[in-house]
Order: sequence, then C-alpha cells, then structure tokens
Amino acid sequence: MLKLHFKDNQHPALWVVEKRYHIGSATENHLVLTEPGIDPVHAKLVQENNRYFLKDNNSTTGCFVNGQRVTQKEIFPGDMIRIGKTEIIVLDPRSLADKPSSTGLWRLVSESSWLSGKHFIISPNKPMIVGRDQKCDIVIPGSHLSRRHLEIRIDGNVLRIKDLKSANGTFLNEMKIDIATAGNGDRLRLDVYNFRVVAPELEENKTQVRKPMKEMVRTIQRKEVSDEPKRWKTRPTSPGNRVEPTYNEQKKQLFMMIGLLIAAAAIIATALLW
Repeated sequence: MLKLHFKDNQHPALWVVEKRYHIGSATENHLVLTEPGIDPVHAKLVQENNRYFLKDNNSTTGCFVNGQRVTQKEIFPGDMIRIGKTEIIVLDPRSLADKPSSTGLWRLVSESSWLSGKHFIISPNKPMIVGRDQKCDIVIPGSHLSRRHLEIRIDGNVLRIKDLKSANGTFLNEMKIDIATAGNGDRLRLDVYNFRVVAPELEENKTQVRKPMKEMVRTIQRKEVSDEPKRWKTRPTSPGNRVEPTYNEQKKQLFMMIGLLIAAAAIIATALLW
C-alpha cells in the first residue's frame, strides 16, 4: 500500500487501497482534480502483485513521473507524480510514524490489512464525517464506502456514531446501527473496513510507578550462631535428646569395668582357696 502526499497541501493525503485508483476531473474518480487541463478520467493507479503502476489514460496533457512523461510506469516510494499542475509525492506508510504522539484523544485504529494499522484522530471540537468524498473529515478512498458514510462525535465519555444512510451500512460490534454509542475497545465495521475504538488514556489506567524493591522487601535479621552447647527444652529421656558420652569418657568407663572384673575375679579366687 502507498500513501500519496500532495506537495501544495491542497488535498489531504490519500491511501491507495484499491486495486484500481482513478484520477481525473469527473466526480466518480477516487481522486478528483478540477483544475484546467485534467481529463474526466486522466490516469489510473493499478496494483498488480503488490506492485503499483501509473497508467496514463490517453490524456491531453499527460502524466509525469520524476519529470518525465510516461504512458505506463511502475512507481516507488520517493517518486514525484505530476498531473496537470498537481504534484504528488509517493510515500511508504511503513516508514512513517503514523501513531499519534498524544494518548489524550479518541481515535479509530484500523484492524484490516487495507489501512495497515492507521490511526484516525477524532476531533473533540466538532462532529466528523467519514466517507470516500474528498470533503469528508476522515477520507477512506474505498469503493465500498459511501461518499458520506457516517458521522462520529465525542459525547462525554463515549463516541456517538450516526450512519448517514450509507449503501453498505455501519456495524458496531457486528450489529447494524443507525445511531449508537461506542466505548473503548468496541469494534466499528464499514463493510470491509474494520476499526477498533480507542478512548483517551484515563488517569486510573496509567501505569503506576512501583516502589523500589528495597522498600518492598522486609529486612529479616538472622540470629547469630552461638558456640555454646545446645540445651534441649524437651525432657532428656527422649533418645534423640540425650547427651551422648564422648570417646574419652567411653574409654575411661571401659577401664573401670575391666578393673572391677579383675577385682571380682581375685575375690572369688581367694574365697575358693580358703
């Protein structure tokens, strides 16, 4: 998809979304140029396999790309098209920062491949007309739309949408409407064009600044390890809680038992001799 920017700013920028895009003085064209020297159907922009071609329609004054008169020529971003006195700069919308710099406005965000995520700002000061006519506030140059398709305006905390007796209808969340209100996140469909309603960013929806982690984590003081022997609070009769004798104490007790056995044996031997 290409975006056409008019050098003199006499026309709003246009998005080429149709397979055939007609240019001329007749009112049926996608782009209507009324200056002298423009034929009723002067030229066509044709899309073929994601390539765009400017085709002159045997016009009287011709079509020019980068200063050279052409009958048919593939155009690219950066090219300059001249038809009559109108100069048009070809832009690649993927290279444009098309998102609004402020989140404090209502907007429609395209969710279809036709407009590639384009944002349309809703004016807070007046109702806005959406359609394919060049005099509309929001121009969508698609043959599926009526010239004046719908009116949209801000009404307090909602958008009020009014269908202007369009040929293919206006749908809000897949329900056909005449007049309806829309809020944040609702889906608006104009035939094959789908949009998401995005409300201004509210104060309570803004990201809260979290406290530093050191303020959120409670400091836990560890007890110092004592070198003193552990004292059991439970009764010492429990096998697991007894104070077991050390190796030296066991050796001392063994020698005492051997001594007692020797003494007892001596006493018994003396008694037998008597």
